[in-house]
Amino acid sequence: MQLSSSDLNILLFISFVVFSSPYIAKITSLPILAVEIILGSIAGALGIITKTPAFSLASSIGFCYLMFIAGLEVSLKEFIKLKADELKKIFLFYFILYSLAISVALVLKLSLVVAIIIPVMSIGLISILYKDYEVTPKWLSFAMVLAALGEVISIILITLLNSFSHSSDLISVITSVLSIVFFLGIFVVIYYIFNAIFWWLPWLKEILMPDYDKAERNVRLSLALWMLAVALMLYFDFEIALGAFLAGMFISSFFGHKKDLEHKLSSLGHPFLIPIFFVYVGLSLDFSLVNYELIFMAFAICFTMLICRLISSFVFYKDFKISCILVAFTTCMPLTLLIAIATLGKKLNLIDDSFYLALVLSSLIEAVLFMWVIPKISLLIETRKQKSR
Repeated sequence: MQLSSSDLNILLFISFVVFSSPYIAKITSLPILAVEIILGSIAGALGIITKTPAFSLASSIGFCYLMFIAGLEVSLKEFIKLKADELKKIFLFYFILYSLAISVALVLKLSLVVAIIIPVMSIGLISILYKDYEVTPKWLSFAMVLAALGEVISIILITLLNSFSHSSDLISVITSVLSIVFFLGIFVVIYYIFNAIFWWLPWLKEILMPDYDKAERNVRLSLALWMLAVALMLYFDFEIALGAFLAGMFISSFFGHKKDLEHKLSSLGHPFLIPIFFVYVGLSLDFSLVNYELIFMAFAICFTMLICRLISSFVFYKDFKISCILVAFTTCMPLTLLIAIATLGKKLNLIDDSFYLALVLSSLIEAVLFMWVIPKISLLIETRKQKSR
């Protein structure tokens, strides 16, 4: 296979991004993912790189692996541990959040995809907050579980959105919904079957994923499950993000104790496959559309997402008092998943280029602004608590 000059330029540029982005992120105090998007947008604007079929394919693989890594951070066991009272409050939280999101979309006469975008959550950046605390606050631990559930909901809605876009009549839509529900039900059944198998045969885990293995069977099994899940999604014409995410959840649920495995899988994605996706996202940004109106739109999206979460978070006021607002801020940094939904929405022609650019800008604003604001608010609340004692 002979690469074109464009593909060679892309390879050279990606090698530069993979190496330099951590250093640039440290100097600028920006998330590495944000740096990768910005570098991709600059390279695209200067004509250093362009879109090619090979680059597009590599970007899709990177996105798929990103969803797989996201699934690794979520375990079904965390949801099973939730008490009935906690589940009721979480249900009420999401009911209020999605009701507000739908209301915003209807009042402003926007596409209903906005009702999926406003409540979207991701736990990617939340885990970074843990390093700011010697003892993890209860609100932060709870926000992680809340966002993990929100991420699952968002992935399912992405899949439904993709199914609806390919359906032309009501029967097809209903069939797609029932198919996804059936598929998720099968996944839950498989989880309980394997849970029983590993309970009766605990040594089977060691055979599948031994602690010491030069052949890296644990990594091979994980990647095989990832590719199998993606293949199933392609066969049933579902969004591949769902399959990749569920494959990650499966591994996390049964092999989450093997921290070195998650590290190995992340080491393959974050420094290599995932940057390709974010560079491609940056390349997709059309800077000719940037103006004061678009910047205002990006900030308006951030403000709307935060206000909806602040209102919904008061469901937890009895448990966390004023710290419930920290739950709202913490769950309002869906950098990776917001970009993923924006990318899908653009691909399905549900949003235009300007709104897509506004969504990407808003995701970057939230990542930078809220990561800086949350520790400040947390410190202020703790200081006031100490003074009141």
